[in-house]
Amino acid sequence: MRTAAWLLSVYLAGALCACATFPARIPPVAPEGATSAGPFVPEAREAFEGCAPVPDSERSRLYRCEGLTVWMAERDGMTLEQALAEAQARVTQRLGAGVTSVEDALPLAGRPWPAVRFEACAAGDCRAGGYVAAVAGELDRVRQLGCVARANARPLLARCVELLEYLASNGNPEGEALGADALLVPPRLPWRALAVPDGCQLSASTARSGRIRCAEASFLWSLSTPAQAEVTARWRARSVEELWEALPGAGVVDEVPCRLENVDTRCSRFTVPAPEGALIVWAAAVDWEEWALFAACSHLASEAPYPAVCNGAFTLP
Repeated sequence: MRTAAWLLSVYLAGALCACATFPARIPPVAPEGATSAGPFVPEAREAFEGCAPVPDSERSRLYRCEGLTVWMAERDGMTLEQALAEAQARVTQRLGAGVTSVEDALPLAGRPWPAVRFEACAAGDCRAGGYVAAVAGELDRVRQLGCVARANARPLLARCVELLEYLASNGNPEGEALGADALLVPPRLPWRALAVPDGCQLSASTARSGRIRCAEASFLWSLSTPAQAEVTARWRARSVEELWEALPGAGVVDEVPCRLENVDTRCSRFTVPAPEGALIVWAAAVDWEEWALFAACSHLASEAPYPAVCNGAFTLP
């Protein structure tokens, strides 16, 4: 049965997700989190210009750029072949039927690594294309890399390779170590603690993002600093787009007045069909002092306006 938690996990854990030499180990960030100069370290800002981070897990990062989505994930105890197969399955799950692929090798971080070139095309019309790859590192880890380009466009595919090269050579563009040691328990925003209701599960909680999953509801959040209105607006638009595309059968997106963390804003609201009843998804982003916050709440229509798992983050004006 496709519950709200499962549907949002398609977007987060199951949705779209570097390196011969890993960068120096960076200690887990403090609960306040984030770099002082924004989401990307200085050397990554040119390559990731126009990209917006989307909530993910403590072991992975996902970025929505203009016309493409790129991701990376740390995998422990996997072979390159296993990691590549898992990444390929993730793409197939996301893009659905009609995906064709060819095994290949990508020259990343100074040497070729196993990769798969894929595309979703029919009768000469392409929905998407891209690459997945697996790169070996130290500590018995393998990094999964992937990039999906809209319409299989050649300029976007070229940028995919550039971004994958950065991830393979330099690792996380936000500068944080990825792994279980980045987990923060209990979950919190920089200005308040969050609660996990009875019967729900904390499935991710870091200084930058997290999610709480229940049987028929879920709540996710992501943070960036410093807050900049134009950047927050772009981040919101791309995060909502990524969320909508990842949820099968999502309806028309309505823009409605709401409040997020007591800040007046507009929420993107849409419904998703599910066996247990229609699901409502709310998503918004606001600037809260020096922080930018993106959050989404998913629940059954019968639980209006918001269930306890959403921690009072969303309210109606």
